[in-house]
Amino acid sequence: MISAAGRNIRGVKKHFNYYSVNCGAATTKHRPAGKTDSKITELRGWCPRRGLSALPASSMPFIQLPFCRSRPRSAAWHALALLACLAGCAAPPAVPELATDVPAQWQNAAGAGIAPAAGPWWQAFGDPMLDQLIGQALAGNFGIAEAQARLQAARRLAGAAQAPYRPALAARTRDAIAADASTSYFQAGFDATWELGLFGRAESVQRQADASVAGAAASLQGARVSVAAEVARAYREMRNAQERTRLLEQAVAVQQRRGELLAVRQRARLAAGAELDQAGAALEQARAQLAEPAIAMRQAAQRLAMLLGRAAPDPAWLTPSAASAPDAPAYAALPAAPADMLRTRPDIQLAQARVLDAAGALGVAHADLYPRLGLGGSLTVAVSNIGRRASSASRTVFSFGPLIDIPLFDWGQRRAAEQARDDELEAALLAYRQAVLEGLSEAESALVELDEYRKRREAEQRALQALRKADGQGRELVRLRLASEYDSIDLAARRVQAELALSATTLAQELAFISLHKAVGGAPAWTAAGATQATSSSAGPAQTRDGSDTAADRLPASAAPRS
Repeated sequence: MISAAGRNIRGVKKHFNYYSVNCGAATTKHRPAGKTDSKITELRGWCPRRGLSALPASSMPFIQLPFCRSRPRSAAWHALALLACLAGCAAPPAVPELATDVPAQWQNAAGAGIAPAAGPWWQAFGDPMLDQLIGQALAGNFGIAEAQARLQAARRLAGAAQAPYRPALAARTRDAIAADASTSYFQAGFDATWELGLFGRAESVQRQADASVAGAAASLQGARVSVAAEVARAYREMRNAQERTRLLEQAVAVQQRRGELLAVRQRARLAAGAELDQAGAALEQARAQLAEPAIAMRQAAQRLAMLLGRAAPDPAWLTPSAASAPDAPAYAALPAAPADMLRTRPDIQLAQARVLDAAGALGVAHADLYPRLGLGGSLTVAVSNIGRRASSASRTVFSFGPLIDIPLFDWGQRRAAEQARDDELEAALLAYRQAVLEGLSEAESALVELDEYRKRREAEQRALQALRKADGQGRELVRLRLASEYDSIDLAARRVQAELALSATTLAQELAFISLHKAVGGAPAWTAAGATQATSSSAGPAQTRDGSDTAADRLPASAAPRS
């Protein structure tokens, strides 16, 4: 390393013309005016044994630079100009292409179908309460609020990424008195430095800062996608549990009526006692099945409250009157082509940001192979504050010159660091391609699942229609006294079981629909206007049971991420 600042100080050998001198607050006896009071306490220069370091004034084995023998200051400036010209020819490594081979169209979308998106995907359920809950969750979820704060922090740091490569000014003071001193100085001054950030260093640092912002934005979008999908999943599971509870109560009523009819037949000696025992066992089994949907309903409600930033669910959610069973969405508002998913899936965007960050780190490591150039200056005023001439003795020292840091020999450390960053960039590229393949796989698998459950649901609907028709005919025969009620009770039991099967398949189709939109990154991008609209469309801001504001309401306006 070579560090230079131009000023001749008495006590430095004349032949050493390229140096940097630090003059501390030296304690000396008074000298006549016109002679310097400062004692050289530190020399900063180039030593083959000690490398880049500050040396005491007594250490003088400096190597005299040939180009500094005659005109030291102009030689330093010439060296700076030469290195600056070379820096203009050195650019940071380019970001590699992120092109990935993806199919031109969806492979399994023909059966599932693709419908144009008229709004957010969850509106396909046709449930206003679901729309309201998702709006509240997007405004009040603590995970989303955390991601917003991290994005804001990344943006603030990115705005100051170029600060190290702009002129900096610092003030300093020193007032030290030795025990045996007869004279001491109060020292104050200013130091100015400006690193030029050449050889692609400044661009690479900015690239890393931009990657940090992009990664934080992808994490925020991922949190929004996940919260919207999980709210829809929890809500539909809760409603389906309420629907299954209603159907299981019908099954209990059917088994109870079967037992009553068997008791009548047994008294008429038309049925054996074993049949009555079997009917009693079937009744208890039907009652035991009521516990499963009750547990699922309360668990889904608690999970829904957590997603909305609440400590406990709303009691109105658990009332059976609030249950609704709209038709399951059969079509998905997918991106027009798989390549469009690269712009909507958050984990792919996050992988892309990591590639950008790795490219920036490689650029910084590449710049470390070249000299670091800058300008530096200092202004120091020293005033005597004790002794016989405390008020008259003062000194002013000014220095200005180029700062040059040249890596000479480090046993291959910088080169190894550059190669390691290049390997990390390759790893980030591979991770990006893997993320693209995983996204395509999840989306195609969800399309297959959605299509198969759609076909299964249609078949179960046809079977249920046939059973309902047969059950109605049986009840009509009983009303006309052409058949006994016991003969038609089996049809009622089969109808209830068919309705339970259809309810389970409907839930599976709904969850497949939700998983598909989560796989393609389905959620509106965050904007301040969108957040306001989502909050206003709901029943006011989400609050906890004690009425306190949620995380989104507590965020200050300055902390809201900019779109």
